Amino acid sequence: MDTICAIATPRGKGGISVIRISGDEAFTVTKKIFSSKKDIEKAEGYTILYGNIMDKNEKVDEVLVSVFRAPKSFTGENVCEISCHGGVIVTERILNLLLEAGCSLADKGEFTKRAFMNGKMSLTQAEAVHDIIEAKTSKGASRAINRLDGALTEKIVNLRDRIIKSLAMVQVSTDFPDEDIDSFQDGSLIKVLEGFKKELEELLKSADRGIYLSNGVSCAIIGMPNAGKSSLLNCLLEEEKAIVTHIPGTTRDVVEGRCEIDGVLINFLDTAGIRETEDVIEKIGVDKAKKLIEECDFVIFMTECGRDLTEEEREIMSLSEGKKRICVMNKSDKADEKRDGFITISAKTGDGIDLLKNEISSLLDKGLESNAMIANERQREAVREAFEAVKRAKETLTDGFYSDLAVIDMSLAAQVLGEAEGMSVNDEVVDRIFRDFCLGK
Repeated sequence: MDTICAIATPRGKGGISVIRISGDEAFTVTKKIFSSKKDIEKAEGYTILYGNIMDKNEKVDEVLVSVFRAPKSFTGENVCEISCHGGVIVTERILNLLLEAGCSLADKGEFTKRAFMNGKMSLTQAEAVHDIIEAKTSKGASRAINRLDGALTEKIVNLRDRIIKSLAMVQVSTDFPDEDIDSFQDGSLIKVLEGFKKELEELLKSADRGIYLSNGVSCAIIGMPNAGKSSLLNCLLEEEKAIVTHIPGTTRDVVEGRCEIDGVLINFLDTAGIRETEDVIEKIGVDKAKKLIEECDFVIFMTECGRDLTEEEREIMSLSEGKKRICVMNKSDKADEKRDGFITISAKTGDGIDLLKNEISSLLDKGLESNAMIANERQREAVREAFEAVKRAKETLTDGFYSDLAVIDMSLAAQVLGEAEGMSVNDEVVDRIFRDFCLGK
């Protein structure tokens, strides 16, 4: 493999910048531009050398170079990290000197990809590196760090190993039918598969919460004009984001803003009041609102206290059938009332907003606090396939068929769990995962 280099810190002014070099020739290449009292090629791992970056006889910068020797480095290769003064000109110049000295410019995520390829981390741990960098909330970062520590990897690998062990026992008894070595003669394989099924089901339950923590969610606030949708948006964001007047139809376009609730970043979308209108501009806003209902993760339907739902409101509610939904009655400061299935609030005074936030948190599966959380669609799909395979294997046995017929589905379950952790995955999948990483990571 080529020896690669890239700037590992954001470009711009700062206290320091870091340029990372990784590969067999990392020390040799760095030595060509680094002048120090100590020979970098002879330096021990986990040491820092002081010196200067030189362009022929010209001093470019005063730097520190961290030395990591293979295999005890992030990538598993020889690694140098040059810490120079922050600034675009100096950093870019050092990078160009490294390229002239024989390095290749790293692709996006190539350092982490090499760590995965060299067995320094699993695929889910590599994805956790990306999630830490991209974390939108402190809780999202915390969960990603847990995955980096191997919480999800340990869960999946342990489950896969036990499925393979059970699979081996079934195959042995099938290959030697005359020997009394069937460990599942009493029908206990059904119980074992049921246990695997429950574990996979629990992992799947964590998926929504894990993906929410990684990516955030969107919520459309819907209802009739003048129900108080804009006031609710302002109340949730604790700022005057949307214009509020007593005139129906004030909101004609989508107004959005983000806030964090129970560690999840939520993008609230204040939509135009949905009603029949001849106003061309307002009609566009209404059409946008209807489209957002389909696209968002959940909706808040808003009506007013002190009156029954109108036919138009019932039609609006029908648009969100099948979606995660919270129903709210606003303006409790004018006519306080309770109604089954509705939360009573006042967006004007803030009364009931904490109750609404609790309901939002509950809707987003607040109770799932496991460290071993699925964090993206790739992981979810692999676990879902394993779950379905184990389920089919159990049904095969429950229907009275021989255990050797369950082998195909048990093998599939082990295979897809292996793919989840990168034990058996093709280059195209690996490339697709790492291309979303930032340069230098």
